[in-house]
Amino acid sequence: MKKLTEMDNKELFSVLAGSDVIGQAYLKKVVKAYLKHAKAVGREEDVDLKTMVKEYMEGVYGEPDLES
Repeated sequence: MKKLTEMDNKELFSVLAGSDVIGQAYLKKVVKAYLKHAKAVGREEDVDLKTMVKEYMEGVYGEPDLES
């Protein structure tokens, strides 16, 4: 299986909608971190899943949890 950082938006959406519970949980954590960050800084533009994963791994939303 590819790492989340290697997936395109279609693949990331499939993880959210699929049966890979571990991938789903980790991707949900990324989305929640994005939403919390966006609210805190007043970010209102649309962001795709690939961008969320990239920014999460870069630490834009705080220190990434690499254990999950």
